[in-house]
Amino acid sequence: MRDVAQRIVSIAEGMGASYADSRVVRRERELISVKNEEVEVAHSHEDMGVGVRIIAEGAWGFSSTNRLDEKSLQNCAWRAVQVAKSSAGVRKYPVELAPEPAHRDEWVRPVEVDPFEVDRAEKLKLLTDCSKEMLREGVRVARATLVFERDTQVFANNSGSLIRQVLTESGGSLYALAVDEGNTQVRTYPCTIWHDIQGKGWETIEERDLPGNAPRVASEAMQLLSARPCPEMTTDAIIAPNELALQIHESVGHPVEADRILGHEADFAGTSFIDPDMLGELQFGSEKVNLFADPTLPGSRISYRYDDEGVEARRVDLVRDGVLVGLTTSRESAHELGMDRSAGCMRANNFDHIPLVRMPNVSLEPGDISREDLIASTERGILLDQNRSWSIDDRRLNFQFGSEVGWLIEDGQITEMVRDPIYADITPEFWSKCDAIADRDDWRIVGYACGKGTPSQDGRVAHGCSHARFSGLKVGAKNS
Repeated sequence: MRDVAQRIVSIAEGMGASYADSRVVRRERELISVKNEEVEVAHSHEDMGVGVRIIAEGAWGFSSTNRLDEKSLQNCAWRAVQVAKSSAGVRKYPVELAPEPAHRDEWVRPVEVDPFEVDRAEKLKLLTDCSKEMLREGVRVARATLVFERDTQVFANNSGSLIRQVLTESGGSLYALAVDEGNTQVRTYPCTIWHDIQGKGWETIEERDLPGNAPRVASEAMQLLSARPCPEMTTDAIIAPNELALQIHESVGHPVEADRILGHEADFAGTSFIDPDMLGELQFGSEKVNLFADPTLPGSRISYRYDDEGVEARRVDLVRDGVLVGLTTSRESAHELGMDRSAGCMRANNFDHIPLVRMPNVSLEPGDISREDLIASTERGILLDQNRSWSIDDRRLNFQFGSEVGWLIEDGQITEMVRDPIYADITPEFWSKCDAIADRDDWRIVGYACGKGTPSQDGRVAHGCSHARFSGLKVGAKNS
């Protein structure tokens, strides 16, 4: 892999590239799903290839191939150079990159138990047992899923970097669908979006205890059928991490992406209300709100030592004491914004995709109150758990989120389950309503996937947070 990565960079440079980098990626993936005690999917897949990204005549070019012989590498590099030269005729200004020293390193994400070494029969038994337990509660659909992935990748560039990383991730989830006279309700665990994938091994599945949670998940889905719709009110709302993570993703992670701010990318509701002049000035939230991006967080599916353009990972503060102070950047956007260095946020879905600015563990700092005391100190409110739907405008301002379940709170006690809760707000106003955040003991990372770019890339994302309370939030019921 190292030889291929270095060779194609050398070829591209010889064809006129002023800058060239390459990524050789070998991907292993396993997906297993059991639905109503029957195997739904049992699939393993492996692929390998190289992508080369170059600058020629001041413009970008990119190409990829899954054939690694000399002729194929020559053709791939030639295509990338031709794309750049064709693009040079319509570019507004030449591409320039923020400086980054050459790195020669190797990093393997820590894994206690290799998930690919666990026998498939054991995996299928676990999933079948979970499905059986959920069906006993009376649900119509009982699905249990496991997903594992490992990327072995080598990065090289003509500045002298040569980096090898091995990134393993594991996820597993439960899904229960209850149906009664046209009313359908869903409960999931631990996260409705992409199985809450973690940057660890089989230990993720053991820690998750899917069989132990299966009866509760299905029982709550059944209870939702007879629960009353969430009342319409303006109230204090405590948002659980598996819901708040998506809120962070949509209303923080995307609007601070420098490529969207600069107009380089605008797919999937893809602009931003943020302007570079707002750094240090915009009151993004209350003084309780501290948000950061940190790809060095252990255990996340977005933990890495170097991004996909060879920039060493580091923590970057985004919002400090409620004020916007930072952005997620690439080498190109960092230079355009006058920054000394990229934040190390460039990642690609696989070898055949060009890297894009991607949010690396954009997370909310924990507070200083326990989850129990957070609830106990809420006189009247609602606890919102698990995302079920979301919508946000293309500037990332006006949004509406729906949860799987809500629990009303009266005098510091959880009193009643309600169904189909939704809430809506405007991004800075929403974060300004945050008046309390649970402590480090409650804090966890939620990992899933996000579409961005054209062609679309289903990229890895993850967000850390604990339960947080927002005062005066408008909530109601879907279709009420």
